[in-house]
Amino acid sequence: MRVLVLCCFVGIVLGGCTKKVEEAANGDAGIPTEAAAALPFQNVTAGVAYVGDEACFSCHEDEWRGYQQHGMAQSYYPLTQENRVETVGVEVTDAASGLIYRIVERDGKLYQEERRDGGHQLLREMQFVVGSGTAARTYLTENNGRLFELPLTWYTQTERWDFSPGYAEANSRFARLVPDRCMACHNSLPESEPFAEGKYRTVPHGIGCERCHGPGERHVDARLANPEPSDSVDWTIVNPRHLSLERRLDVCQQCHLHGTVSLLRDGQEPFGFRPSQPLDGFLALFSEASEDEERIGVISHADRMKQSACFIATQGTPGAMDCVTCHNPHEGFREAGATYFNNTCISCHALDALQGQFASEEARAQHQGTSNCFDCHMPKVEADDAPHASFTDHRIRVVEQTTAALPAPIAAHSVQLTPYFEHDRESEAGRIYEGMAYVVYGQQNDDTDALERGVQLLAEALQDSTTHGEGYYLRGLGLRRLGRETEALGALEQAVRINPNIPERLNALAQAYEVAGRDPSRISRLYQRALGIQPALAEVRVNYGRFLEAQGQLEAAMDQYQQAAAEQPWLAVAHFNVGTAFLRQGQFEAAEEAMLEAIRLDPDYAEARGNLGLLYATQDEPEKAREQFEAAVQAEPQNPVALGNLGTYHLNANNLPAAIQLLSQAVTVDPGYVDGLVNLALAHFRSEQMGEARRYAEAALRIQPNHPVAQQILHAL
Repeated sequence: MRVLVLCCFVGIVLGGCTKKVEEAANGDAGIPTEAAAALPFQNVTAGVAYVGDEACFSCHEDEWRGYQQHGMAQSYYPLTQENRVETVGVEVTDAASGLIYRIVERDGKLYQEERRDGGHQLLREMQFVVGSGTAARTYLTENNGRLFELPLTWYTQTERWDFSPGYAEANSRFARLVPDRCMACHNSLPESEPFAEGKYRTVPHGIGCERCHGPGERHVDARLANPEPSDSVDWTIVNPRHLSLERRLDVCQQCHLHGTVSLLRDGQEPFGFRPSQPLDGFLALFSEASEDEERIGVISHADRMKQSACFIATQGTPGAMDCVTCHNPHEGFREAGATYFNNTCISCHALDALQGQFASEEARAQHQGTSNCFDCHMPKVEADDAPHASFTDHRIRVVEQTTAALPAPIAAHSVQLTPYFEHDRESEAGRIYEGMAYVVYGQQNDDTDALERGVQLLAEALQDSTTHGEGYYLRGLGLRRLGRETEALGALEQAVRINPNIPERLNALAQAYEVAGRDPSRISRLYQRALGIQPALAEVRVNYGRFLEAQGQLEAAMDQYQQAAAEQPWLAVAHFNVGTAFLRQGQFEAAEEAMLEAIRLDPDYAEARGNLGLLYATQDEPEKAREQFEAAVQAEPQNPVALGNLGTYHLNANNLPAAIQLLSQAVTVDPGYVDGLVNLALAHFRSEQMGEARRYAEAALRIQPNHPVAQQILHAL
């Protein structure tokens, strides 16, 4: 039997919300620059500190208290006995994996339990709630500063449990790390670890005052020194009412604007948007083209409003419609009922004038002061990306029915990404971001066509660029994903040249150099530099440990694996590699413990089950070995090593028909699997099928001419 090769865990995950783009701050040609110097607000320049909501209370008590009832203030908070609304005990099954999820209560706390017949059980505490609860409540759990989304969401409108958005399509279990850009729209300003996506020192509870008004340090200092501003407008802090319409909308759209892929612009940070600055200088946004204009997403409300007749008709007037026309951010309105919003409609559409527009008595009866305007003109629709939840479609219009039906799913096709911002359609910088968007989409959706298009767009758009390091980096990742390792090297090297202080680029280049067989000392320096910049990158430590082990430095590799497991205890691959290193050292008890932990974290970890089976086989525990080998094949039926290990088990047990069947499957999946070919030749030899034995032994020797067992079989023939 053969010991499995340690897996290569790439520490770059392009998933979820916005992909970070960090560059030397050189700016983008073609991006509109509404210079901060031209704006009178003094708190949006670099260096002005955030002070927290408590600093606002003493002078703005009414606004502060009103805001606490607003959904934005309740967008992220701890789950407590007092705010619980959920039921317990209901089970939800993932049909693809057979994993069963349910909510359980232990010592007054709620947990999400994952289990499967056969003994697997894993618990994660529901520590934090994301979402105000109008449509749904999604839950997060924390581990060593990292926040992870949990698989089940409570859908408030239907009062039922089901998978969180995206989990039904791809069950991330308890491993979905919450990225910085997602957190940026659910609280004020977390204290995050640099370059350690999803790891935080502190996280505020809910969106705060400064997300719409900007950092408050200068304002607080000025008003403590002199309570009254010298001008009619207090220029020490942004008041959105004094912004242009587009900049007011940008304040809301920093979160309430949805696209298929969004990218931070050069020099921007996930939490770096400041009110009064143009959003298109902060984000590049791309959406998948759709012929159905009625399809909406959960956070596309602002864009839908801009398509409304009410919005269009009021442009250029002093009372031009914007988000706060209907949504006062300083008061809660979820419990106010229909009258709250209807009064806003009536303030523009006077009843007498409205009645005069209709010829029929039936139409006039439908447009009384007590009528519910938005039930008809802003119908509820089920969003594409949130099951069991309906959202008000903010495109105000005349519709035929009171409830819009969910449009039919879009047919499968080659993705077409459309830039949202106009200048991304016209500039060279826009072409770079478009290429980046296709690579991100291809990575997230395993879409080869999108990857091909992305790397080609980047090849053309980056020809004269020496500053777009993230463009080169993503081109390198896309090429590696496509198996074009040689081409990837140049792009990744250029990305590192542009900024050698970004760990994910150093990690990617180190891995590419490994594949290319470059100088080991240079590879080691890249890994060491990445970890020197951010020691908390457990995935990079796993990669570095794997590299050290391949260089014969097992003790140094073990140190990296153990540090990775200590930093990120829920990272199954770290425990797996610890166990494999112990196995190679002959420390079987420690190896078993680490492998079992990897399997506890991931019951479908075929490599861990295979290596645990090998451990049991060497300890003369054949039944326990068989259980692990069978579980590995069940987890990954097309894994040639899993098939080969189980086949070899049956070969050693002299169950030759089963051995031949499994080993034949293994070499069919991977014709270059030498150990599988040799063991298949041996199984045929013992079955006295000499022609087949010769065929597979010769096939093995064509790949590895000096394989001793294959040579012995041929000599015996």
